[in-house]
Amino acid sequence: MSFFEEQLLLHASPVISGIKVSNMFSVPVKCAPEISGDFRIYSNILMNKGIKMKFFYCKEGKVNIFAYGLNELFEALNEDDIIEYLKLKGYPSPEKDNISPMIDTLKKRILETNEYPHEIGFFLGYPKDDVFEFIDKKGRNYKSCGFWKVYTDEKRANDIFCSYKMIRDKFLNMAKSGVPVINIVLAA
Repeated sequence: MSFFEEQLLLHASPVISGIKVSNMFSVPVKCAPEISGDFRIYSNILMNKGIKMKFFYCKEGKVNIFAYGLNELFEALNEDDIIEYLKLKGYPSPEKDNISPMIDTLKKRILETNEYPHEIGFFLGYPKDDVFEFIDKKGRNYKSCGFWKVYTDEKRANDIFCSYKMIRDKFLNMAKSGVPVINIVLAA
């Protein structure tokens, strides 16, 4: 298993399996030339499954990669209260066949600041009520924390956290037992 394949399974397994809208992960800039071949191969495979993977931005010695389900991300962002909030932050409206302008706006907002804008939670498929509460409470006074800070339905969030971990561990164990990563991704 290559370095890129390991990172892909560690961070994008829930996206590949269809239980998460998207995820972002980073690799050191020095590894970018080494991973470029694998990145192209898996980008093509995943695109055939309706998942896009792109180099998102480079900052602080890291290249960030964004993997997302095309339809899933559109659906996650295409809710009136989310659209209204995102418009206030300068985002265009989501378009079914072209979500790229919204992603480009997120990328621009990340690069303009030294932190992730709070609305990134919508793009990562976090429950919208938790994202809005995070924004309102400035990241404080949450009930629990896992893949995101939970303000509302703790049980549901913990169930989701467990499902993300289970699919990640399943894919990693398959790869460690000798199943080629490409076969894991194709079969997901």
